[in-house]
Amino acid sequence: MSHRFPTWWRALGVVLLSLAALTWPTAAQAGTTSTFRVLHQDAAVTLSDRGVARAHVTLQLAAAHPDAVIELSLFPRIIARSEITPIVDGAGSPELEVANTASVSLECAKRTISFVVELATASPGRQSGPCGQRALRLRLPCTGARCDGVYPISYSLTADGTTTTKWSLLAVQATAVAQPIRLDWVETFDPSTFVHSARAVSVLDAIARFRLLPLSIGADYRTLSRVMPLVKSSLSGAWDAALTKALASPLHRAVVTPPGNIDFGGLVTNGLATQVAQQVALSSNFLHTITGKYVDSPVLLSGQPSLSGLDALAGAGVDEVVLPESDLTVAPSTTLNWGAPFHVEGAGSLSALSIDGPLSELASDESIEPGRRAAMTLATLAFLHFEAPDAPAVRSVVMVTSATQTPASFVTDLLDGLSHNPFVVASSLNPSFSSSLVGTSGAPATRTLVTSTPSTWSDVNVTSLRTLIGAVTSYNEAMTSSSVSSTLSAAVAASEVVGTSATRQGEIDRALTQLNDQLRLFSVNSGAITLTGPGTALPITVLSRANYTVTVVVHLITNALSFPRGDRIVTSLNSPTKALRVPTSNHRGSSLTLQVVVTTPNNQVVLARSAIQVRIAGTSVVGYLLTIGSLLVLAYWWLRTNRRRSKGRHAR
Repeated sequence: MSHRFPTWWRALGVVLLSLAALTWPTAAQAGTTSTFRVLHQDAAVTLSDRGVARAHVTLQLAAAHPDAVIELSLFPRIIARSEITPIVDGAGSPELEVANTASVSLECAKRTISFVVELATASPGRQSGPCGQRALRLRLPCTGARCDGVYPISYSLTADGTTTTKWSLLAVQATAVAQPIRLDWVETFDPSTFVHSARAVSVLDAIARFRLLPLSIGADYRTLSRVMPLVKSSLSGAWDAALTKALASPLHRAVVTPPGNIDFGGLVTNGLATQVAQQVALSSNFLHTITGKYVDSPVLLSGQPSLSGLDALAGAGVDEVVLPESDLTVAPSTTLNWGAPFHVEGAGSLSALSIDGPLSELASDESIEPGRRAAMTLATLAFLHFEAPDAPAVRSVVMVTSATQTPASFVTDLLDGLSHNPFVVASSLNPSFSSSLVGTSGAPATRTLVTSTPSTWSDVNVTSLRTLIGAVTSYNEAMTSSSVSSTLSAAVAASEVVGTSATRQGEIDRALTQLNDQLRLFSVNSGAITLTGPGTALPITVLSRANYTVTVVVHLITNALSFPRGDRIVTSLNSPTKALRVPTSNHRGSSLTLQVVVTTPNNQVVLARSAIQVRIAGTSVVGYLLTIGSLLVLAYWWLRTNRRRSKGRHAR
């Protein structure tokens, strides 16, 4: 019994630790919750003739603090792009500040407060004015053209004895910009956007409001197949409307963005080259069905495309691709020789642009609140301009982000900042692929792709994929539902992936399952049938649980019946029950098994089959025997009756 007391306490300890574990995450989260957010910050300012510039800032406090004070500090302008990384990471500038503001009380702030940051090349005067209307003044340590550049700034908010510091960037223009850089921004929508569908729709709505700013939308066929207009759901309706509205402006373009794991080279190697063109065409076709718009010529690639993959795309008619810079042996963003289209060594005349990795990562960094992130993205673009402000040719920077990581507030701030930014002009991709730009501004005309290991395809992969492609093509041609057709086509395309043969087979089997789910909607009534006599029509009933029409061929297979009008009946399954009356002749036997097979018009896909027992009453041997027996009984009865009557007459 002495062991029970320690056991009890050990059990109690486990319970208390479990309760603590439930409450600790909340406490930890509260401890790391920021005391303020930068809702908005002007990313670029222009010095006036008097050497003064003003930036507008809006902060949001986590809670009202009567004793809260804010202080801003300015640091030496950035010389190398590598200096941006610690600012983005929150470590800040290693340099000493060159100016800072006086601490300004935020006693009037409830939750949100806006103020002006005034930068001047001369010593600022005394700061005065009521709370919320007082300018925070910083002195620029420069004059004239020497002020051009991008400066780190820090926001330090002190409340309840705790100081929280956040970092950002601010671009200063002191001289005229001769050649602004061109930003080719592509906002992509892959299936992950459905996790926060309302957020993605709000991003599209934000894009639609900036009709005069060029940008591109990445069209992923896996996403578009789920929002086809014939899909009756609130999801498809909202996406359909938002996507159509976002692409209503002629300056808003769409580009094809196949999944990053498609094995284009493997398709060609295994005799499936037509599927490469299908990979490109699917998004284009779906997008045109939804919005009536066509895609631009560049294809946005992700993952790690190989040389054989690029060759396969070129063979499918693709002339221009956008590549992740990580796929190149030298990332252009790590050099000063970026901003021009190039050819890939070994890929013929195919033209390419590379995605700016660090810029895209910054724009997608969800650890930074949207307003501050937009300001830092725009300021980074300004720094890219300052890397070669006198470049003779226009330079393009490609930024690719996902709607899952860029909320509508970020999109709005970034596009609004671009609309009056002296260092950057927005653009779609097409102009940046001009052949006249290849090799300009010191950029190489040819770049080298990193070596990739080709994936292997098993014989089962090839055979089963061919069968799947044929079956889906046959079924799609037989039905009228564009939503189901697009879903099946997208599933087939998404199965053509790189990796092991087992991985690929798993994807092919998943696509086959989706097809079989549709085929299981059809059946044939297998109840026994009795024909009342020769020439009687045969009743066949085909059942459909599909909410769309399918054209089929009903095959009747037996050696004991003939069908004057043929044993193949073409019909449309446009209702839950389809009753057919098939004329018959030349019945042989009294009972037979009829095979009924329902196929697509080209006979490639079987939708349903059944074996039906048929009895033919009019030609039954038993029927003949019964008839003969009845006649014999009647004859016997007639003979006996006549004999009795004859004997009776003689007796009289």
